[in-house]
Amino acid sequence: MNGLIRRPPRTSDPTLPNHSEAALHASTEHAPCRDIALRMLASLRKGKRQAAFDLACEITDSEAADLHSLALAGRILERVGARNGESERLYRRMMAAAPERIYPRYKLCDVLLNRGQPLEAAELATTLVAQAPDNARIQTLEKRVTASTTGSDFGLWRRWCMGDGSSQEGDSIATAAMAVIVIGFRAQPGLIHAVESLLEQDEPAEIVVVNSGGGDPAALLQSCAARIRLIDIQAPLYAGAARNIGIDASSAPYIAFLAGDCRAKPGWIRTRLAAHDRGARAVASAIIPADHDDDLALAAHLCLFGARSPEIPPTQALRYGASYDRQVFAEFGYFNSTLRVSEDTDLARRLGRDIHPAWVPQVQTEHGGPQGRLRFWRDMFGRGRRAARYQPARTQPSSKRAAVLGDLLAAARQRAMTALRIADAFLKLEPTRQAAIGKLVWPASLAYGAGNYFGLLSIRRAQRLHRQSRRWRSGGAIRSALRKAERALQADPANLAIRLELVDLLRASGGNGANASASAHRDIAAHLDIAMWQSAFHDERLAGMADWLIERKLIEQAWRLGEIATFSLPSAFLVHDRLARAAEAIGDPAAFELAAFDAMARDPAAAPIRPRLDALYETSSRASN
Repeated sequence: MNGLIRRPPRTSDPTLPNHSEAALHASTEHAPCRDIALRMLASLRKGKRQAAFDLACEITDSEAADLHSLALAGRILERVGARNGESERLYRRMMAAAPERIYPRYKLCDVLLNRGQPLEAAELATTLVAQAPDNARIQTLEKRVTASTTGSDFGLWRRWCMGDGSSQEGDSIATAAMAVIVIGFRAQPGLIHAVESLLEQDEPAEIVVVNSGGGDPAALLQSCAARIRLIDIQAPLYAGAARNIGIDASSAPYIAFLAGDCRAKPGWIRTRLAAHDRGARAVASAIIPADHDDDLALAAHLCLFGARSPEIPPTQALRYGASYDRQVFAEFGYFNSTLRVSEDTDLARRLGRDIHPAWVPQVQTEHGGPQGRLRFWRDMFGRGRRAARYQPARTQPSSKRAAVLGDLLAAARQRAMTALRIADAFLKLEPTRQAAIGKLVWPASLAYGAGNYFGLLSIRRAQRLHRQSRRWRSGGAIRSALRKAERALQADPANLAIRLELVDLLRASGGNGANASASAHRDIAAHLDIAMWQSAFHDERLAGMADWLIERKLIEQAWRLGEIATFSLPSAFLVHDRLARAAEAIGDPAAFELAAFDAMARDPAAAPIRPRLDALYETSSRASN
């Protein structure tokens, strides 16, 4: 019977690298497909992406392939970068094997939509809606299909922003090997110079400008409008969200990023592409000051980007400002769109040892200098304060202010000494110039430390208010608890626990019933949306968020979280496992199937999902006979 899966016996062979492969070893059914899947998993684990790709295609063509293997092969194709229609062919094969199933039709519809085939995607979407009219993920897919067939502006990039946004397409955008995302904020004057530096390169680029926070970027960039794609978001965005919008709004196989206050030096694109052609999946770049002869500009450079100077040896260089193979984002997820700072550091954490950017100091980005000493020191204070909110910086060894202040003063001293060491050892500055720069570096480092200190105080104030809110709540004083929670979140908006506590209090104070005001509903919906994105880039947080939503019977939001997880953190397994359990518990077969297959495609030995899918297949097969 097509699509019939039987659960194989498990093995405890200690030599197997992981339990997913153990399950495949143990299978006695579909033996040829089992061997191919074993080799496919082993190839991917060793970084042999082409070999894994070829084996996934072999599974697609195998008559012995079962639905589990096809789902796994589909996931592999997504990770390594399907081309020439391999994903389409696989999901057509899977749909033919189990025509009554939703998952292969859902995946094929998404693939066709992404490949620019909206008419057939629309037919599939109509069938999906008929099968599961209330499924949130299918409804979202149908909206995308409808927008594509009607020509309305519903680009995939819109998933990263709320509120008004528009796009303008030039008629002479280059078809190129590299897309460059230029990140603008309030249409700063330097944005035009950033774009012009790319147009002057000796290698063409697909240029996408993402501006947020207002201004008039269209007027500013009028002289080059024909050669760029401009996306303008009225609300201010963090850099991670702007990066992600650019990724979704471009198509070139490699992607680089350029801040709106920077310029790409000659050879910036060509040298990156050469490194990618040599096999680098990520290529880091150096930063140089706009005016090397200006003491203030050089001092700012040393404080902020000294370890990214082109003179730094590879063993000591900080590898940021990277361009990426587009498939990196399909494998590891996008930039964290909720981080005010360090979104690139967060992505590097997820990449781990799998992808280490190549250090190519010939790729140089020119960064403008500060306009005056006070502005420089004020900027360093703000950077320090914002850095305190980045999660790894939250834990300090002592709760006493004096101890924390001492640690931060030591860190400020270390920052200044590092900057001056780079000036001496690598930039080879004369002693007299080092002394002049030191007079600027030391106050800047202290300003950064002071900002960091005040940022930590704000976080601790938020924690104190949060504890008070929970005490008021346990005593039944919901209104007082709500006020404390609102103040706590204002002090630390990045704190997910405080935000979820606030949602609970808003619901408990009358924002959850039929008589709740529209504004209360909007507040709850806005906080839930932010909370889901704040959890979307970490596997355990995703699972915890899913549990939190399910426990409160916020099922529609839970399904949306699962959809977000498929692209924000493609390797996440736990969240799909949780959602599959919830869907089964409430008797939603469509949601169960989508979540279960998402889980199985990430861990083919996932228990207890597999036997429940087996039962689903057997039931559907008996019904079709």
